Amino acid sequence: MVSLSDVARSAHVSKMTVSRVINHPEQVSLEIRTEVQQVINQLGYVQNRAGRALANHRHYNIAFILLDNVDEIEPYYAHLLIHLTDVLQAYGYTLEIRHEHNFDVTNVDGFLISGVRHSDYNALRNLSIPVVIYGSEPGITAVDIDNTIGTQLATELLLKQSYQQILFLGMDVDEAFEKNRENGYRQAMQTAKKPIQIYNLANDEHVSREFLIGLSLMPKTGIVAATDRLALGALRACIYQGLSVPHDVGIVGFDGIYVHQLAEQSLTTVKQPLKAIAQQMVHLLLDELSGKTVQSVYIVPELLIGETTK
Repeated sequence: MVSLSDVARSAHVSKMTVSRVINHPEQVSLEIRTEVQQVINQLGYVQNRAGRALANHRHYNIAFILLDNVDEIEPYYAHLLIHLTDVLQAYGYTLEIRHEHNFDVTNVDGFLISGVRHSDYNALRNLSIPVVIYGSEPGITAVDIDNTIGTQLATELLLKQSYQQILFLGMDVDEAFEKNRENGYRQAMQTAKKPIQIYNLANDEHVSREFLIGLSLMPKTGIVAATDRLALGALRACIYQGLSVPHDVGIVGFDGIYVHQLAEQSLTTVKQPLKAIAQQMVHLLLDELSGKTVQSVYIVPELLIGETTK
């Protein structure tokens, strides 16, 4: 049977270093952690998980809680779960999946949560274990993209492409991410000294399509949509009205996870970097478990250029 000493000898490090790689990887440099982990894999060393948990007063189990209504959102969470699982496995943790408001702290070390709303704040604030959310809620450690910069980039792209009027299709929800996306559009339009047109709709491509058909879009219109679903509806409204995209109308969505690929033309969109988001969520949670002081992280997004802009 392979022992801790065997791993240390083959990796040319101390037993203490091997122990830290296994039990407290956040305390070891990435280079050493990678080298030791390679030796562990090569030798087939397996630590007794129960003993590890007892020694470190941890369960080595993290719960992911999805609070979103899955019928109203893109299936981003499948991609996020894959990335979270990969990152946690590298640190010796397993991921438990929960749906709805199951905040039972039994046998888990921390929560990773998506879809948090204002009404969840009090419940999360009073939990006895660390919490990191995907999103933005004051007073809770969070990882998110910078929604304001995202729609600024989208609006500036359409301005550069000389669309005469640019409107914003927002979501009819009272949430921070929606307000930030709207603010990004506002700021870009105010800087350009252009008139602001904002319409808040249900996040549904059919609703978006019917609304824009009723609005009778004019050529040289740019559309910044708060989601790819709304952008998809905008594209189909243009097709119905015989408007050429992007010659007559330019469209930029937001998310870049799945729906943008389903359109008749690939959508230009603000892409959410889910792998980077997952990595940051895990790192913040493990830092909190180690007693470190952490701050929320906001990642600057990039535009994914498709066929709906010039």
